[in-house]
Amino acid sequence: MKKSYTLLITIILVSVFSYLCLSLFEIKSLRYQNLSNQHLYIQANNHKEFMKNYLQTLDLSAIEHLKIEDEKFNIYAIIKEIDNFYIIDIYVNSKEYSISIHEQIKKENI
Repeated sequence: MKKSYTLLITIILVSVFSYLCLSLFEIKSLRYQNLSNQHLYIQANNHKEFMKNYLQTLDLSAIEHLKIEDEKFNIYAIIKEIDNFYIIDIYVNSKEYSISIHEQIKKENI
């Protein structure tokens, strides 16, 4: 009888500790994934700002589409001329993760 109680308590303790370990690993995994997504979002935002500043320096009269090659991101801009303005849509998409940024800017036609 004493051995059965000892076995039961051991099984319960092992189950509780294994559940706690699994929940701890899940929390660490989610934290790592959130940090990774945050890093990728910041990197995508930096690419978008670079493209925005680069397009401000260009003469856009003969350009309709502009793409920058990158290993991790698709970075491109679509340029439309309306009246005396250029409407520029800047897109940055991650190739591996579901991170996507879009911004629309106007530039005056000089």
